[in-house]
Amino acid sequence: MPKLTKKLVESSLPREKDYVIWDDEIKGFGCRIYASGYKTYVFFYTSPTTKVYTYLKIGVHGNYTVDLARDKAKKWCADIAKDIDPKAIKKAKEVAEQKSVIFEKFWQVFTEKYIKQNHKPSTINRDASRIKLYILPFFGKKPIVEIERRDVLEFKDSLSNGTSTKCLRLLTTAFNQAELWEYIPLNTNPCRSIPKHPDKKMENYLTDEQLKKLEKTLLEREIAGIVSPYTISALRLIIYTGCRKGEILSLQWEEIDLTHNCLRLKDSKTGKRVIPLNDIAKGIILNIEKQANNPYVFCGDKPGTHLVAIQKTWERIRKQAGLPDIRIHDLRHSFASFAINNGVDLIELKGLLGHASVKTTERYIHLTNKKLLDATNRVFKQKT
Repeated sequence: MPKLTKKLVESSLPREKDYVIWDDEIKGFGCRIYASGYKTYVFFYTSPTTKVYTYLKIGVHGNYTVDLARDKAKKWCADIAKDIDPKAIKKAKEVAEQKSVIFEKFWQVFTEKYIKQNHKPSTINRDASRIKLYILPFFGKKPIVEIERRDVLEFKDSLSNGTSTKCLRLLTTAFNQAELWEYIPLNTNPCRSIPKHPDKKMENYLTDEQLKKLEKTLLEREIAGIVSPYTISALRLIIYTGCRKGEILSLQWEEIDLTHNCLRLKDSKTGKRVIPLNDIAKGIILNIEKQANNPYVFCGDKPGTHLVAIQKTWERIRKQAGLPDIRIHDLRHSFASFAINNGVDLIELKGLLGHASVKTTERYIHLTNKKLLDATNRVFKQKT
């Protein structure tokens, strides 16, 4: 084995598989040549403490010279002779550096390694303002290892119930990852056991009479031509499929399977999803005008785009229909209500609404209980 030199490293060409060219002066010191052409200095050794054969990366050729890499390998050889494991020393140094990191620097790592990998773009956008307005201003300059339970309690008390609950969920996840990545010791998550305010689930349901009023209003506005027919059709499809607003507004023609009477969403809150189409929903789709060169069903104002903002239009429609407390999302709740009232059980409803777990569907169990109460009263109705 020749002595490693700059000339030798630069003249070593990549092969089909990675390989190492070894130095003849320092045992275990070499340069790994990757199949991609990437070259990195490495040091292989047997740990004096664990007796495990392992290695450390020294640095990338170009950033490191051969002489600098050799000096580092010599130092590690000296450590091993003193029964010191250089990898353990390196790990301890990394942990110490992590523990001195301020929270906003950790949050950058958390964003790249966790949020962007596990959250949908819509969730990231929704959480962005909470992070910018509340979380980072409060915790940003504190060393992450010094953040304690009392800090989190003070943060919680500074916010309204709804805001603090959503922020605490983000923080809890962040500190769980901080434990996993050794920024803080295990079992020291300062959010642990801090009670969160329960979310207030606002759920309003259309009655049969209100649905008739809404359909009448939609028809009147459609005939008058004062509302985009795409907005009218989108609202109707939400009513008769129970889909989420975003799922309908971003619906593409290629996701519609009229042969099998269903929508095949490529993505939704719970991933890929198949939504059965009843006859009314199918009829709504058949009456939608398809625009050339636009993949979306519900077209926006600009060519090739889909509808985005329909809230103001909905406000006017619901006022005309006399529905002051009904939000667009309540149309989905109403679909669930109509389903249960017509004999659909919770397991079937879970599939229709695209819930990941029946636990989510159980929020509608009170509707089932009311239906059963009505049923038991009918059993002896003739006796009274």
